[in-house]
Amino acid sequence: MQWKSHPFGASFGLIAVAQLSAIAAGVISLIWFGYDWAPLLGGLVSVLFLNVGLMLLYRRLKAQRESSRRLRLLAEMNVQVNREILLNEDIELIYRTIMDYLFRIFNKASGGSVQVLEANGYFTIAACRGFTEEFVNNFRLRLEDSFLFQATGGNIKDTQLFTSKDFQRIKTVFQPGEWEFKSVINAPIFVGDRLFGALSLDSAVADTYNMEDVQIVDQFRTQIEIALLARERYTANIQRYQVDALTGLFTRRYFEDLLKVSLDRALRQQESFVLALFDVDKLKETNDSLGHLAGDQVLLAIANALRASCRYSDIMGRLGGDEFVACYFQSDLPVMEKNIAAIRAKLLTKPTRVGDAEFRVSFSYGLATFPQDGSTQDALIAAADQRLYAMKSDKP
Repeated sequence: MQWKSHPFGASFGLIAVAQLSAIAAGVISLIWFGYDWAPLLGGLVSVLFLNVGLMLLYRRLKAQRESSRRLRLLAEMNVQVNREILLNEDIELIYRTIMDYLFRIFNKASGGSVQVLEANGYFTIAACRGFTEEFVNNFRLRLEDSFLFQATGGNIKDTQLFTSKDFQRIKTVFQPGEWEFKSVINAPIFVGDRLFGALSLDSAVADTYNMEDVQIVDQFRTQIEIALLARERYTANIQRYQVDALTGLFTRRYFEDLLKVSLDRALRQQESFVLALFDVDKLKETNDSLGHLAGDQVLLAIANALRASCRYSDIMGRLGGDEFVACYFQSDLPVMEKNIAAIRAKLLTKPTRVGDAEFRVSFSYGLATFPQDGSTQDALIAAADQRLYAMKSDKP
């Protein structure tokens, strides 16, 4: 193995040079000063080079320990952030976790922030260290006014190291004296191809950071990008599982999960509630005569009317096709009969328009009460469905 490929090659090489130099110094001393001075001068040169080699060896060991510490924290941060993505819906907590690890890795930093690019094109601070609450609350930085944008001419791509000379050269909205930092690493954060925000590591001391630090921050931002993309996909999957795309109501599967929890609570606390099933009248005829766009408008009109009648504690979902379901907690049957009848009557008096066509929408319904009509999900739905069918059968 060659010396240059060894992690401590330079130090070992210098020690070897010290030994050769000692021999050379001994020979030269022998020639110039005689035999008596040769050992002393050779020893002094050897000690000098040996100390320099040991010092370089110490520095290399120290640098390697620091690099190992940073990489360990980077891996630890990755595990922690991914865990919080799966177990915690609070994105602010994830940002704070990122900042905590950033400052543990770069313990000489004066300040730092996770900035999010809002839909209006302005950066806001989502999490930070070293800034006052007033500064954070008032911070609104247009993308085009940022150091990262100005330094790259808008071609934002890579992690950048900015120094005092860069701040003098780059013109932004910050006035002289407003920006106290002299060494800044700024890393853009992308989610897919979309610029999501930026990670900034700031120091009031010049030359605090070097290109090795830039590489660490770049690895840091890569981990953040992976975590944020995973969270976005995870959230999208949860959204698809929970929310019906057309009406915005809960999906059948999610509603059934919530109903199971509600049944368990009602059994423990001896509560009562009303379960309602709804079926849109003549939806097939509307689809056949006016098209599916008109049918979607009918579904939306009924879903919006029923949702408006729900309280925060109530739950409502779309079972599929032309059927809806709702649970009205701490309500009795006569009150809900009256309320739903009023909703139906109001829909009949207010025509729905699709293009040039105007038509009236209506629905049938059936109610069941827990625990009188059943203490299980299947029993309650069966009782409500039987009453809904009876109502539809009575219509011409």
